[in-house]
Amino acid sequence: MIIDGDGHFFETEEIFEKYMEPALRNYRPRLLVDDQGHNFWVVDGQTPYKRPSIKGAGAPGTAAPPGQALQSARRATPGSQTLTNLKERLDDLDRESIDVQFIYPSFLLHVNAWPDGILAMGVCRAYNTWLADYCSYDSKRLHGVCLIPLQDPARAVEELRYAKEKLGLVGIFWRPNKLCGRTLSSPDYFPIYEAAADLGVAICVHEGARTVLEQAGADRYSEFGRHIACHPLEQMLASLNFCADGVLEKFPKLKVAYLESGCGWVPFWLERMDEHWEHEGHGQAKTTKEKPSYYFKRQCWASCEAGEELAPVFIEHVGADYLTIATDYPHSDCIGKFPDRTVGDLTKNARISPEARQKILWDNPLRLYGLEV
Repeated sequence: MIIDGDGHFFETEEIFEKYMEPALRNYRPRLLVDDQGHNFWVVDGQTPYKRPSIKGAGAPGTAAPPGQALQSARRATPGSQTLTNLKERLDDLDRESIDVQFIYPSFLLHVNAWPDGILAMGVCRAYNTWLADYCSYDSKRLHGVCLIPLQDPARAVEELRYAKEKLGLVGIFWRPNKLCGRTLSSPDYFPIYEAAADLGVAICVHEGARTVLEQAGADRYSEFGRHIACHPLEQMLASLNFCADGVLEKFPKLKVAYLESGCGWVPFWLERMDEHWEHEGHGQAKTTKEKPSYYFKRQCWASCEAGEELAPVFIEHVGADYLTIATDYPHSDCIGKFPDRTVGDLTKNARISPEARQKILWDNPLRLYGLEV
């Protein structure tokens, strides 16, 4: 039995047309295309990110006709035919031998880059409601991770409770970047952590490229180097906030996952944090009663790709109880590996014991997401 702890869905304009509250519908996200053939989303006149795509998604500077851009993307990207067809997604999961998948957004990885908390709340509510409806078609296999408007912590708590208690979503997507001057150890977020711990909902830290938020590597690189740098470096800083700044000590029932950044950074980073904690050097005294690795092993997980060469190193130095698998389906990380190697590279890895594979592929994500199967 296999659980994919980090899959994705490409949002469509129809989500916001159908699910946005009437008062906010005129400000809903819209998919546009420029004269270079680049598709991009615009939210209330702002572009949180922009990326090259397939030409012909619509007339330059106008909203792409529903489905037209999606058809182009479907032809271009293996696996992305699941944009609008639920059956095709489930067929792809069968081809990958995946029994359960947890679904994250794509464009809405950038939802917390918008300054307007009210609009962000409306978009989060629309997406969460749609996602719950989508997953309900096969609630045994598909599970949604909710969005909350971190710009406004009070509204974020409200949306979290609604998403868990009313919609049955099982995690919180959370970017590691600074937002509104806050890091993940900011007391402003404590009410969210308290609610998440009470509800048994995991904080799922997931970076994304091309944001307008502060991002590690953005001051030195644009595309290639930025994507290499931002995912692991931002996750390292996030784990520093949670494990060394006292957040997990304060909230001992809070669960945290670090996703889509590889797992090789974890052994090195835990050792470095522990070394600083033990020696109390560099001008700062201990901020926690236990060393940072204690809190990681008590409350945290990281994801790996199936073919990651450092996965056995993680198991040796950290343990097999703290690792899950993430395919990133149907994003570009999945292209070229789908379907045989997205999971197969791990199931066939002789350096990982059958017992460890069982934990990575099933037991650990069950504990992380609090799922009963």
